[in-house]
Amino acid sequence: MSTKSFGLPNLQVGSTLIEVLVTMIIVSLGLLGQAGVIALSSKANHSAYMRSQATLLIYDILERVRLNRSLAVAGSFNINFATSGDDPSDSVPSGTSIQHVELRDWKSNLESALPNGDGQVTVDGGGNVTITIRWSEVVNGPNSALTTFTTQSVI
Repeated sequence: MSTKSFGLPNLQVGSTLIEVLVTMIIVSLGLLGQAGVIALSSKANHSAYMRSQATLLIYDILERVRLNRSLAVAGSFNINFATSGDDPSDSVPSGTSIQHVELRDWKSNLESALPNGDGQVTVDGGGNVTITIRWSEVVNGPNSALTTFTTQSVI
């Protein structure tokens, strides 16, 4: 038995396969681009989360300082960043006075909420407060950058 083409030329053999391959390449490139956008979005979302945590922690210590204004204005809440390699909560002088307990608790919260988180509080005699928080943030692969967040207020 023989088959007839009913007058249609048989010149387009295999063209459908080429069209499918080209379409698959275009779709693959689009999906790779979308994956890159999702990865970038995830990184930006994590950075925003870290900044939100830093903001909450700044408000936390600011309220603790406001509750103990007389001690803060006297300089009892002033604390610097921990020296390199030390735990931030270990940089708070030992003792059971309210400022030591509050600062130790705050520094401990910094350590747990932010990677390599640490903070510094400075209160001058006029009640002007400067709070600085820093933490490590992943930038490219295993590389990390130190991010610093500073707020000033009056108590």
